[in-house]
Amino acid sequence: MIHGLTEYEKYQVIRPLWGQHKMDRFFFPIIHKPEKAIDWENLTATSFKNLSPRKNNSNTLALMFSFDKQLLPLWNNPLKMIPMFQTCAAVGTPDFSAYPKMNPNDIQHNVYMSRWLGCTWQDYGCNVLPTVGWAGRDTIDICLSGIEPCTPVIISTIGCNEHQKDFLWGFNEMKARLDPPVIVVYGDMLPGMTGTFLNIKYCDAFIKKSQQLRMDIISNLITIKEAV
Repeated sequence: MIHGLTEYEKYQVIRPLWGQHKMDRFFFPIIHKPEKAIDWENLTATSFKNLSPRKNNSNTLALMFSFDKQLLPLWNNPLKMIPMFQTCAAVGTPDFSAYPKMNPNDIQHNVYMSRWLGCTWQDYGCNVLPTVGWAGRDTIDICLSGIEPCTPVIISTIGCNEHQKDFLWGFNEMKARLDPPVIVVYGDMLPGMTGTFLNIKYCDAFIKKSQQLRMDIISNLITIKEAV
């Protein structure tokens, strides 16, 4: 056990970052815009669990919508999947849980894990897109931290139909603060969402790998303008 160190200092010892990363006010490392161009018009998507070295992944976006227990191995062994991620057009960061009434300390740790993994994978040349969620107004600052403005982001609308007002509030906050040029939406488009989108139709991301389907080719870029 390490005594006399702050929690941030413990992370520096136990979870070092290999590159040079600025920290935000929550001490989250900041994910930067992808350095390599993404061919959005021809991108396909699949769960990271379906990636295979026997497939051509050069136009594939690896998504990470799954249960936390299936995402935690990425945190526990953060370098294991890097050779596979390097073959992809882009890889999303893990969608660790963040929901209303969840302990804010747990939310902060989950967001930290996602940002830390994204920055680590960027250090190894992966094209990383941050996956963003929010859990109400009290935690919006935490949930939107650790992302460079004008970075494409990934969000999910699954399960939001009954909470559209709260979802759209967070969505508009995300747009205002991050100004993403492209928003990858996993799930149905909801009324009131404006911007430039890639919409990935719902495919159950929680079933066993042996039963899991590959997602269809993503539709062309969709631009929805605000009403004048």
